Amino acid sequence: MKTLKALFLIIAVLLVLPAISQVTEPDPLPSWNNTKTKADILDFVKYKAKSIPDSCRIAVFDMDGTIACEAPLWFEMYVAVHGMNQQWKANPNLLVEPECQYARLLEANPFDTLISAHMASKSVNYIDSIIWKAYAGCDNEVYIDSARSYLQKTKSKDPRFNMFLADMFYQPMLELIKYLQANKFEVYIVSGSLQGLLWSICPQVIGFDRVHLIGTRQQMDPVYYPTKATAFILKPAIWVPKNDGNGKALNIYSYIGKIPVFAFGNTTGDFGMFRITSTSTYPHACFLLNHDDAEHEYVYPPWHGAGMPAWQDTMKCNGWHIVNMSTNFKQVWMNK
Repeated sequence: MKTLKALFLIIAVLLVLPAISQVTEPDPLPSWNNTKTKADILDFVKYKAKSIPDSCRIAVFDMDGTIACEAPLWFEMYVAVHGMNQQWKANPNLLVEPECQYARLLEANPFDTLISAHMASKSVNYIDSIIWKAYAGCDNEVYIDSARSYLQKTKSKDPRFNMFLADMFYQPMLELIKYLQANKFEVYIVSGSLQGLLWSICPQVIGFDRVHLIGTRQQMDPVYYPTKATAFILKPAIWVPKNDGNGKALNIYSYIGKIPVFAFGNTTGDFGMFRITSTSTYPHACFLLNHDDAEHEYVYPPWHGAGMPAWQDTMKCNGWHIVNMSTNFKQVWMNK
């Protein structure tokens, strides 16, 4: 009789254990709603990635608009506007320069789309010119420190949400990055912003070292000192290709030397990153964050500059996933 009772007890325990395990297993993506997108991500990481060797588990993420807010301006542009304004305030004669004039107007109203449209319509790309000239002549490490300091200051708060710019990272995306890392993925940020900008803020927020932060490279000259660290003096130009479109694919290959199996972006400028990922011989997945939540963030189409109305068709034809922020994000901002 005792043996029979013991047997029943063992069977009962075996039946209950899976249920307990299911209930107590923590959700790796708690800031995501339980949508098909979340299920697709979990399925890829839990099951499909099992056939991918650890050394080939490469994931790439865009930054501006993908893991951090890029509206009304993106971090790189906020910092560049600040840098240009510091220049003309120190030397008012510089206000004759169009870059300084635009920077002055954008500091007063970063939402002024007429200014940015006018800048982009000129034969000179003043958006790039502001970014490249803002800290030209400075040591790159000075730019990095200045960018970090500015993004963390009170006066650099977002004009709508009254948040420090440095805090405007998306909690769901930070969770996803950590989830991938916990499952032996090596994760890289591949951004169109200057590499120094990535180096300024990403290590503090997402814990990445510089090796895993790939941005557009501004040209610079080394200056060697016998008793202190080498300085790298910025020039008002970049090394091509810029980290956009096919430039992302080329830089991923050049820096990482492997084809990613997971990619996440937010504009058609990330399609080069998606295309290289889609050539992997292992299971792979590409996701595009669609900014459609006017209440909790900003709404804009998934392109900058020339429009691409057929972007959804391109996504569908390639089997890439559209991630609508309005339905997939339970929480938008980190630390909220």
